[in-house]
Amino acid sequence: MNRDTIINLLVEYKQQRMLRCLELLDPFAQDALLRELSALDFREIASLYHNYKYAAGQTEKIFQEAELVSPGSAACPSAECARLEGLGRQALQDGRVALYLVAGGQGSRLGFDGPKGCFPVSPLKSKTLFQLFAEQVLALQQRYGVRLPWYILTSQENNPATLDFFKDHDFFGLHTEDVRCIVQNQIPSLGLDGQLLVGKDSLLFKNPNGHGGSLYALQDSGALADMSARGIDEIFFFQVDNPLVKIADPLFLGAHIDRRAQMSTKVVRKTDPGEKVGIIGRVNGRLGCIEYSELTPEQTAEKLPDGSLRFKSANIAVHMLSRAFVEKLVSRADFHLPYHSAVKNITCLDACDGRLVEQSVQGIKFEMFIFDALGFAERSVTLEVPREEEFSPVKNADSADSPESAQAAMLARSRSWLARALPGRDIPEDLQAEISPLFALDEQDLADKINPDSELASPLYLG
Repeated sequence: MNRDTIINLLVEYKQQRMLRCLELLDPFAQDALLRELSALDFREIASLYHNYKYAAGQTEKIFQEAELVSPGSAACPSAECARLEGLGRQALQDGRVALYLVAGGQGSRLGFDGPKGCFPVSPLKSKTLFQLFAEQVLALQQRYGVRLPWYILTSQENNPATLDFFKDHDFFGLHTEDVRCIVQNQIPSLGLDGQLLVGKDSLLFKNPNGHGGSLYALQDSGALADMSARGIDEIFFFQVDNPLVKIADPLFLGAHIDRRAQMSTKVVRKTDPGEKVGIIGRVNGRLGCIEYSELTPEQTAEKLPDGSLRFKSANIAVHMLSRAFVEKLVSRADFHLPYHSAVKNITCLDACDGRLVEQSVQGIKFEMFIFDALGFAERSVTLEVPREEEFSPVKNADSADSPESAQAAMLARSRSWLARALPGRDIPEDLQAEISPLFALDEQDLADKINPDSELASPLYLG
């Protein structure tokens, strides 16, 4: 697309701000910005703004709780769990499973300069999130005698540092060809008047297209084709901030396969009615995520006959997806995740007195959410798992969901595993213990490997 064509499109779509900025940029910066604009779908951007500005009034939503599969319940007794686990193990042994980690964020909210996955989090050895995950992947490969392809979604901002980190650590013992970074796509942000914005770098101001965009990144990067060539038909999806995640859990995988599900989700029970977390449930009959702000105080506190909260299924962003489902989702115009919009403060450039100046404006950022894909799935499993075993996110520098709370959860889980692996032994309540995934992936693995006469004194590292 040549310069005149781009200028004509900017005029046609009334992008006066962009035209003003282009005139004041030096030739080198102009060329760089024009290259970005040449790849832009102006019709899509106009449609996004139209939907934001003229969207119909909020339709009434009817919320219902999701049907849960809970291990140990009447619906999933131990024998049934064992059968489902067997299906999951077989899929792993057959090399049918890929791992997909969303890790595009920086650690700035934690006061850490670098990719969030490089943040040291384990309580005794200060292992990073990436190392904890890599050790799980390596342990799974050793257990099942298979190589598991691991795709990592990065951002333009943190991709170089992420690659360097894995190279510097020799990919933690994994085959380099099995660890592949995919850079997340971005989408332009707009001013409240629908104008495209120029960032401080003199390029088009964009934002990542959301965790829902991670599915489209699989297609655009060729990862889906790579999976197909490897014989992969199931994808385990998880996010970088949860050090307790149970990667490629055979029970979850088996339940998903047994139901012939297209997309499945893990949930934990809300800690209390006021916990600000999305809920997996039904919205107007379709499975999806109910934002906590959408529930009334009465709905938030509502209880079932057994005394549990009606809307208790807290979303922890752990999913199974069939590759065929993702391929369908990303290739059909009538089967596409919607964009959501949010108004944020944006620092950008504009013309003033014949020069470009920085200014802060309110702008519209667009992103897709992966949980919206649940509404397209004909079959799904929602598996409830213990929070203390599988979920303690690192989101904030202190207080709830912080490194301190995650480390406390990791220590508590280690003590719990030791107590069940060593019946009759007294496990000190303040025992500081860290268990590497390479020593034990779960409590049964620990029971099989640990010396029953092991000294249980802090600090105890099993690796």
